[in-house]
This record gives sequence, structure tokens and C-alpha cells, in this order.
Amino acid sequence: MSNIIENDEHVFISGMTGSGKTFLMKNYLRGVSKQKFILDTKGTFEWEQVPKNEKILVTHLKDLEAVVSEYQNIIYRPSREELTFEHYNAFFEFCYYLKNNTVAVDEIMQVCPTPSKIPEFLKGILTRGRELNVNVWSATQRPATIPVVVYSEATHWFTFKLNSAVDRKRLADFTGFDEYNEALPKQIFLYFNANTGEAPEKGKLVVRG
Repeated sequence: MSNIIENDEHVFISGMTGSGKTFLMKNYLRGVSKQKFILDTKGTFEWEQVPKNEKILVTHLKDLEAVVSEYQNIIYRPSREELTFEHYNAFFEFCYYLKNNTVAVDEIMQVCPTPSKIPEFLKGILTRGRELNVNVWSATQRPATIPVVVYSEATHWFTFKLNSAVDRKRLADFTGFDEYNEALPKQIFLYFNANTGEAPEKGKLVVRG
């Protein structure tokens, strides 16, 4: 698997809890040279792979402006009152107009509660972000319940074990590859490059101490 993820390309990661999707995201993103914004709606994204002095956690949108010039790695963990669709859209709007950054969402279901509802500026990043050098990494446990644009606009797909046959079938039907109907073992994933359109390759997540 020699494919390189370019700085302006969208990435889609799916898999059940504990399958490895967040681990992959954390480790890959730490090496990305652009500024990174993590939307942590679950409150569990500690990003232990990044030194403490190189990251900052904010819980209110109004604080983003104050830290954006000082930190390359910013985790936005919304306070209870900001766990709303409107605040999520405002966060994506901030990243959209800032330009030249990578946005990561640890669970896209939290911000897209139905297959037809998506924050306007998240959709804007997905469909027009490359012009602004803004890309998004979207992770989810349930690909069948999220808007299609989340994965249709992604160049790189990493698919870990999905327990639900409905989720697996959704990806198989969209890509046309039966490989997605297989229930994968732990730490094994399928990698698909939408640019080439070739059949997905199997990979293994290797944890090194």
C-alpha cells in the first residue's frame, strides 16, 4: 500500500468501537504539516501521540480565535451547551474561512444525526475544501446512517470491522466491491483509493511501542 494522502484530500474511516479507526487517525494526523482541528464530541480524544506543549484543548468556540496563531494542534471539545448542530456548523465555518487546515471528526454521526442532515459548512468543506486547502477526516461506527457526501467526496477510505451487515452492504453497494460485505478480524482493514477506483486492499494496523 504505497498510496500517499495529499494535504487537500478527504479521508473516510469506518469501524466498530475498538477496531482501530481512532488510533489510525491519531497517529497519521500527528505527522501532517498543516494546522489540525479535532472536533471531539465524545470527550475522549486525548491525542497522546502529540507532546503537551504542541497541542491545546478548548471547550468554547469563542476561544479558537485566541489560540489559532499559537498552536498547530487544536482539540475542540464542546462544552455541554455547545453540543448542538448550530455550534458544530459554526466550528466548520471557522475552519472553512481560516483556510489551509485539516479538520478531523472522531464520530461524524454526532454532527450528522440523519442521512439527510449535515452542517452547511461541513458540506462546504467536503465539496469545495480543496480550493481552500481544507480537508476533513471523518470517522464513524455506522456508515449506513450518515450522509453519502461524507464518503462520496473522500479519496481515501479505511474500513475496519463493522458488526452490522447493513453498514457493510452500504459500502459494498456504493463502491461495487463485494469485499466490503466481509466481517473483518480485529486490526485488519480495507483500504480503498477512489482516485484509482481499484478493488480495496487489505492492510493490518500495527501497534508499535
